[in-house]
Parts: sequence; structure tokens; C-alpha cells
Amino acid sequence: MNLPFLKTYRLIGLFVLCATPHTAFGQSQKTDIRPNANQVIGEEIRELFAGQTHRGSYNFNNEGIARNDYIESHMPDGRTKYSEGELESDGIWYVARENLCFIYQNPDMNGGCFRVYRIKNCFYYYSSQLIQREDELDRDYWVARSTPKGETPDCDPAVS
Repeated sequence: MNLPFLKTYRLIGLFVLCATPHTAFGQSQKTDIRPNANQVIGEEIRELFAGQTHRGSYNFNNEGIARNDYIESHMPDGRTKYSEGELESDGIWYVARENLCFIYQNPDMNGGCFRVYRIKNCFYYYSSQLIQREDELDRDYWVARSTPKGETPDCDPAVS
């Protein structure tokens, strides 16, 4: 059976796949990256984030495609500027109990604290509201992922 329209749909699908930012692919939140990552703690968080802007994503589906993208600048004095589409907010960032924490001025935005893990130039954020466990297979592992702005993500899909 010859179905010429399928070829057109395959080409459209290939175009969409190639046009999608590659930061959206790779691991899903069901992938535990921790065995292949280094946890970033304390002063190292300050050194890696102060004066840096990160492009990040969160709310991933099971195929590893992000539903939300953001940009966040971390000023050396502890201020932060967050933008996600039309949503923007100033706030503060700080380190508490080995976690990276945020408080935003926009009341519609949740702040919070995160355990940070790093694979090459990719940073993964685990909510500190969830107790860290060895085996977390009954819930999503990380809640967001970012890379310093201007850098090409250099993290391979993790194998867990």
C-alpha cells in the first residue's frame, strides 16, 4: 500500500525534532543521574553560580522533553533575576544547609531550596523538601536542569 502522506508527516516530524533545542532531550526525570554526577555543596555552589546566568528547563515528560524553559541570573551580591516567557521576577539566592535556595518577589512564583548535582556543565536540581533517599524509584528524581548561558550542554544521557 502506497501512502505518500506518511512521507510528508515523517519529514515534518524530522523537522520538528531537529528544530527543538537539544537541551530538552536526554534524560527524563525518571533517570537518576546521581551515580554519574558530583553533588555541589556549600562554597562551591557560590563559586559556580555567583555572576552566572543559567538557561534551564523543568516539568519534563517521560520522553525527556521539557515543558517549561527559563533563564536565571545569579548576581554575586545574592540577587537573582528570573524569566520564563512573560513571567519575570527579581529575588534572592543563597546557600543554606548545602542547598541552593531562592526567594522571589513575585507572589505567583514558588521559591525553595534544591540539592544540586553536576555532570560536566549540566546542573540538576533535587527538591530539598523531599528527604534524600538511596532508592527513589517511586517519584521523579530531579525537578529541573540548567546549563550556563552560552554553553552547549555537555552531559551525556545518564544510565541508571
